[in-house]
Amino acid sequence: MDSCLFCEGDGSDETFWVQCEVCPQWAHVNCIPLESISSQRRPRKAAEISQFSCNKHGKTLLVLRDNVSHKRSPKDSGVDKPDAKRRGLRRKKEVDYIALNDGGEKRLKTEHPHVSAFLKCFDQWENTSNVMDATDFETNFNSIAIPIKINDPENSGMKVPDLGTLTQSDHGTARPEFSVEGLTEVLGPDYSIDVMDVQSQENSRWPMREWNDYFTNTSAERRDRIRNVISLEVSHIDGFKTGIRRPKAVDNNDLVSKVWHEIDDETEPPKVTKYILMSVANAYTDFHLDFAGTSVYYNIISGAKKFILFPPTEHNLQKYCDWCQSDHQNLIFLGDQLEKGIAMDLRSSDLFMIPSGYIHAVYTPVDSLIIGGNFLTVRDILTQLRVVEIERLTKVPKRFTFPNFDAVMGKTCEYLVNSSNRDIVSKPQILALLRYMRDPKVKYKPVKSSRKRDLIDALEKQILG
Repeated sequence: MDSCLFCEGDGSDETFWVQCEVCPQWAHVNCIPLESISSQRRPRKAAEISQFSCNKHGKTLLVLRDNVSHKRSPKDSGVDKPDAKRRGLRRKKEVDYIALNDGGEKRLKTEHPHVSAFLKCFDQWENTSNVMDATDFETNFNSIAIPIKINDPENSGMKVPDLGTLTQSDHGTARPEFSVEGLTEVLGPDYSIDVMDVQSQENSRWPMREWNDYFTNTSAERRDRIRNVISLEVSHIDGFKTGIRRPKAVDNNDLVSKVWHEIDDETEPPKVTKYILMSVANAYTDFHLDFAGTSVYYNIISGAKKFILFPPTEHNLQKYCDWCQSDHQNLIFLGDQLEKGIAMDLRSSDLFMIPSGYIHAVYTPVDSLIIGGNFLTVRDILTQLRVVEIERLTKVPKRFTFPNFDAVMGKTCEYLVNSSNRDIVSKPQILALLRYMRDPKVKYKPVKSSRKRDLIDALEKQILG
């Protein structure tokens, strides 16, 4: 029932709509009779709306939030408000008032508008053959350029801590499972985290107690919106520093680990190595490139994930750039424009490895908890620099880019000036590094040279002899 109850028009995407609390009927806010609105005034923004019931259930009634003391309940107006059982049988798909008020298309709070297109695209590209043993993956890492699910994650070196060894519950008994509730005990109930609204893609700060209540204690039917935690980095937190161990293939090939200790200036390395990700059912992350083209390890602790990934071909990267710069980005499902897709279905305990530059989207079918991390590699220097170029072209905010990337590239150049390290990279990789470091916008104070110019000259001399 997408036409207005009163004018029977479809309106435009910029029209302010509201949906009945009891049935799927829509109405333009401006078409609702003024006498049917509490406080006798029209709302100007979606956040003011508490509820709406249409005339199929008694008198039309639009209740506003900002006059709580004057609100009439549906009971007062003769409208029967569904109880919990009836709501379960005839559960209304709640409209995303915020998206509507911001001029977005009509959408539901409990489902991202691209989910159906994602699932169709997933079926088109589903892959069950990209599987490898941990030892083979580790041995052949430098020649692997496709996403891989590890057959035997228990042999990969990946380790997840038993939260029961890090804290005790209120009753003094160990809590063995790695859960949001257990994590709240480890971090503390007041620990602040970024929580993303899946529909608006906006972040807000929540204490862990509030997130735990939302994730653990609130049923899917009662959650007001779909939310994600995707930026909780814990490598600096006691218990996780050594309690979480990355796969050996990651530790052996992490570029930051290689260069940071050899080119030591006592600065802290970027904190991107150990994330805890928490997603509720129906969460969706639209297509993106991981910052600086980092590779990713991804261990499903509980729940499930569906990935669609596309390789960094010139066709795909150009389509991605065009999409990022489109005024209609939110209305476009990018997967329909990309080539050579790989879709992977991940379940609890799976370990997934994503190489540099893969454009990917992720859907969460059930509440899920993941440990993962990002890492730069020598193998992927060319792709990583290409992705950084794309980030600058598409104006990615600094807070969403790889921390201190210029310092990592500068230290990499110093690392390579050492002749014993020269053979680990190709000439095209060094030329790309030199082009990047010559950019006057790239700021780096060398540790073993007096100026950036001297470092560039030394590395260039190695190439030309």
